[in-house]
Amino acid sequence: MSAERLAKRMVLLLALVSASVAVRAASGPTLTEILAQRSGLTPQEVVSLLASCDANPTSMRFCAWRDQLIAERRLQQLIDEKRTASPKCAAALAQKLAAWQKRRDQTCKQSAQRQWGNGSMLSAAEAMCQTDRTKQMTQSISANTCP
Repeated sequence: MSAERLAKRMVLLLALVSASVAVRAASGPTLTEILAQRSGLTPQEVVSLLASCDANPTSMRFCAWRDQLIAERRLQQLIDEKRTASPKCAAALAQKLAAWQKRRDQTCKQSAQRQWGNGSMLSAAEAMCQTDRTKQMTQSISANTCP
């Protein structure tokens, strides 16, 4: 590995660690900690996998999972804002989201299975689909007012 590439990776790792500390202070466990807990890897191993998303299938999966967590956090923040602004929103949003999440998960699972069968990229494809659907729902909720 060249010195320039190594330096770039170190800067990226420092940025991730700094961002993780800032996010943790504001909202509980960091994405790295969540991924480490779910996977059984150390946070350092997770950071290494996230440093180069296209390095190998494992890195691709972890990056897809990270992106999914980010999208879900953004959606949850928006839902919390809507509920706070209008308590009447709580029941309507809860019902809408429960049905949507079930459809999203089922549709994404089927789509990933069609594309990858039981291949090594199945979980990454499913996470990418869920991320896209979650971003769409975030936009939809953001654009609409509550009853």
